[in-house]
Amino acid sequence: MRSMSINKSNIQSVCSYFHIICTLVLFCSIPFYYSRFTQYGLIFFFVSFVIDYVSSERWKKGFKINSSRIVSFFLLLQIVLLFIFSFFEQQPQYLSTLYEYRLAFLGFGIVGLLGVSDKFKVRYFAYSTIISVIVLLISLYLIIPDWYDNLTTINEKLAVVRSLRGLNLCKHMTINIFLGVGMALFAKLFTISKSNLEKGFSVLMIILYYTMVMASEGRVGMLNATIVLGCIILRAIISNRKLLIPLLIGLVISFVSVFYLTISEKTEFRISALEKGNPREFIWEEGINRIKQSPIFGVGASTNAAQFKEILLNNEDLIRTEQFLLMNLRQDKVYGMHPHNQIMQSWQEYGIIGLFAIMALFISIIMAVRGSLTLNLIFIIIFVQLLSEVIDGGVTTVGFCTYVYLILVLLASNEMGKEKICSPKWISRSPSNA
Repeated sequence: MRSMSINKSNIQSVCSYFHIICTLVLFCSIPFYYSRFTQYGLIFFFVSFVIDYVSSERWKKGFKINSSRIVSFFLLLQIVLLFIFSFFEQQPQYLSTLYEYRLAFLGFGIVGLLGVSDKFKVRYFAYSTIISVIVLLISLYLIIPDWYDNLTTINEKLAVVRSLRGLNLCKHMTINIFLGVGMALFAKLFTISKSNLEKGFSVLMIILYYTMVMASEGRVGMLNATIVLGCIILRAIISNRKLLIPLLIGLVISFVSVFYLTISEKTEFRISALEKGNPREFIWEEGINRIKQSPIFGVGASTNAAQFKEILLNNEDLIRTEQFLLMNLRQDKVYGMHPHNQIMQSWQEYGIIGLFAIMALFISIIMAVRGSLTLNLIFIIIFVQLLSEVIDGGVTTVGFCTYVYLILVLLASNEMGKEKICSPKWISRSPSNA
């Protein structure tokens, strides 16, 4: 009898760790373009989840409505809306592609409703980000052309690297959001680790990831990384006033670097880049116009993509300046056919119902993570990114759902505990205890 119990426990452990490995492989794939590897990663993730769910007998815990399941419900609602509105599409030619991209809503929604595993640790995800970065750097090294060494300035070399990365591996938006999440994870690892060596390594990785984001020249990513770094520094200052001077210096340096870029010679980082004539401004204006045409009922996801493609291809400024976007549109890639704002896109596609659905998803995440600084930072990164991008764009649906799943599994993790947004030990200390 005891032997059977031990064997059952061993089987459960093997199934749990198999699911953890499959999840981490999928997590590592987030920064890269959607590919056959991503598809296989999703299949293994869902199969391993079912095996883990059955072997651990989690269904015996019953079904209780909690914050994680509410988030999962609103994930499911996204794919339900796509299905319902597909019957009323006037231009349905992109429906099959959109179903493929957004099917992750269905899978991750069901997984979240059934209940995620509590066997995950922050450390697993933090160190997995390093694997992705190493794979990215090795891949870049392998595709660097022979004439690269003839370039004389660092700016020229960085420009070539960024171009090769964008054409072959990933967009700067996706890698930057991934690095920002990595910063938040290593910040949490710093607070829970008992090893000084691991604490020091976590600080090193935060600095390295921040530097990589700054080198990418992605404006939203730089903003996100600076928000994360600022929150990390302020949290450390509040927790330990001995760190006040060095951390304030670090905070000032980080914000000065961002300010410098706004007045640098690179026009895309100047404040004036937001003025009239900026491509994103035209795209957002057209997005608002599209909403005005059908604000109540929307037009459907495929029809919206088709109409937006036509609008973008007829704009002379975009034809002249946005060659990469035009290439995607001419190749009929759906992730170029959007208003660069997720709230706006949901409203265009599904009308008032779509606006409610996307806002409800965001609000449900806020309500779920409100007690955790780490999870708040991850959500802020996602939300800020989606104000200038969409789920089918830089943050693919698979990537977005994986980030939401990351939030849910960390909520279930014992390591997160009852983490507070700040721990003002020296601020809240009463005079009698001082």
